Amino acid sequence: MRFVHSWRRSIRLKLIPLFLLTLIIPVSALGLVSYKIYDDESGRLIEKNLKNLVNMAASITEGFETEAASGRMGAAEAQEYVKEQLIGVKTGDTRAITKAFDLGENGYFFILNEQGDLLGHPLLEGQNIIDKKTSSGFYYIKDMIAKSMQGGGFTLYDWPLPNSEKEAQKITYAMQVPGEWGWIVAAGSYMKDYNSGEGHILNAIWITVAVCWLVFAPFLFLLIRSIVTPIKRITSEAARMASGDLSRLDLVVRNRDEIGELASSFRQMHDNLRDIVGTLLANADRLNAASNNMNLAVSETTLAGRQMALAAQEIASGNETQARAAAESSQSMEEMTQGIQRIADTSSEAFGSSETTLLEAVEGNRLLQTTDAKMGAISDTTGQLSGILDRLTERSSQIGGVAEAIAELAGQTNLLALNASIEAARAGEEGKGFAVVAAEVKKLAQRSSDSAAEVAELIRTVRTDVSAAGATMELNQRAVEAGVQALALTGESFAAIVKATQSVAKQIQESSSAAQQMAASSEEMAASMQEMDRVAGHANELAQTISAATEEQLAEMEALSASAESLRALASDLQLMAHKFKL
Repeated sequence: MRFVHSWRRSIRLKLIPLFLLTLIIPVSALGLVSYKIYDDESGRLIEKNLKNLVNMAASITEGFETEAASGRMGAAEAQEYVKEQLIGVKTGDTRAITKAFDLGENGYFFILNEQGDLLGHPLLEGQNIIDKKTSSGFYYIKDMIAKSMQGGGFTLYDWPLPNSEKEAQKITYAMQVPGEWGWIVAAGSYMKDYNSGEGHILNAIWITVAVCWLVFAPFLFLLIRSIVTPIKRITSEAARMASGDLSRLDLVVRNRDEIGELASSFRQMHDNLRDIVGTLLANADRLNAASNNMNLAVSETTLAGRQMALAAQEIASGNETQARAAAESSQSMEEMTQGIQRIADTSSEAFGSSETTLLEAVEGNRLLQTTDAKMGAISDTTGQLSGILDRLTERSSQIGGVAEAIAELAGQTNLLALNASIEAARAGEEGKGFAVVAAEVKKLAQRSSDSAAEVAELIRTVRTDVSAAGATMELNQRAVEAGVQALALTGESFAAIVKATQSVAKQIQESSSAAQQMAASSEEMAASMQEMDRVAGHANELAQTISAATEEQLAEMEALSASAESLRALASDLQLMAHKFKL
């Protein structure tokens, strides 16, 4: 637990395993990858070597079988020679394993047939091993025979080591040799005989890792020290700054990397903080003094505000009494003014009625004059209309002559169309087109004759209406002349009425003016009293407002006094906190 606590508080203990892992992991990974690559390549080389050796043995066997078949050697002699070359010379029932082939410490060739009879073997020659199996029950001889008959193949199985019960993996390659002998040539050995180099490589990897640890450990120590030592110094100075001591900075860091930049920034921060605290100390002292002065001034202002509030209340009480008296006087004056105003209103109404009568008389006279002028205009217009009707009668007569001429032309045209039709009938087929035109002309002539008859009828109607209108206009002319004479007499009567009405209106106007003057005077007095009442009320309102404002100002001054006291306390606290720093 103590180590864990120290590890959590120490950056050095954190960096040491970090750098060690940074060194160990890449080297170990490189070694393991190299070992794996070597193991894979070694396995392929082992298989290739075994296969090449068995192929070579098969070639040797085929060569001697050919010699035996040609009669240059006996079959038994040739077979024994091949066994001696591949396995070794036979001594008694065993053969000494030849070292002519590199099959590992415990590797060797052996020869068998399809029935599992060992035709050549260092120890078991002449035995049948078809039913041989491993401790796990794997019939490895049958597997070899089956793969050899398929063109050759590898068999892997576990087998006890020589003079030991411990098992190890064995690899064997078997191949059937073509020919009459029917041999199956196989070669195998323990994998560990081939993997001895791998063990050396693995040991070399671990030695390399250990040497790297030993060689780079001092460099790691120096690197960690170059990181941790400046950080410790910065931490120590930061702790002293945190305690309020800004009087000095004992920070010597020679690094030119990021830690050196950190130390430089820390020095700049110390200088800036020292300047800020110095300014803060000076301002805190001035703020404390200013808050004390403001607190004293606010106390004096609050006392003066209380005195002013009392005076404002007394003024408001006096103004209220004066306002009541002014209101009573204003009410009496207003009643007198209302009586005088009623008299003035009555006079005004009489003057208004007389003035209205005068205006109506003048307006009636003006209307009579206008009517007289309009009647003269009507008389003139009636004369003009009579002349127009005479001319209209004359034009109607002219239009009647034109209509008769049109009717006469239509009769002649109709006669010509009839003659043309007769001539067309005489012409036969050549006159059919002309007959059609003549028929159309006849129709147009008939329509013109009918239209001329209608026009003649309309003209006769117009002549009758114009004659009736002329008689009516003559009667209207006589009636207009009689109306003009009556209007002249009526205008003289209205002139007399206007003159009398003007005299009465003048007298009533003089009476109304006097009443209006009396009413105006009384209204001015009432207005003065009302103004006095309003001023007194306004003064009372102002006094009340001043009193309320004084009370509100007094409350605000008391709140300001409390705020000033709070500010003085905060300034004192700030001064105490600022003086904790040592410059």
